[in-house]
Amino acid sequence: MTKWADYLISAIRYENEMFKNAIAYLKVHPDYGEEIGAGSTWTKEEVISAMYDGKTFYTIVKEHNGEWKKGSHVALVTKNGKTVITDTEFTDLDYLTNLQEL
Repeated sequence: MTKWADYLISAIRYENEMFKNAIAYLKVHPDYGEEIGAGSTWTKEEVISAMYDGKTFYTIVKEHNGEWKKGSHVALVTKNGKTVITDTEFTDLDYLTNLQEL
């Protein structure tokens, strides 16, 4: 396996489970290239700070055989003075595709 990013995100938790429009926490794994490190819980602010410091992030999804599958590139989008974490540029809300919830 080649290194996909500095860090990989496998799960999220929303601030409000009913509306699911703002991420509060993310399960982040270091990407060592040949292996994916154990995940730890980061706040949304910690991920944003790391991204501003130049760290790269991708999503990952665990397949049925237990292997990790590379997902989408994670980016920051700022609209109307609000920064969101997303894998699509067409949103004003935090949004990462196909991740399980913490």
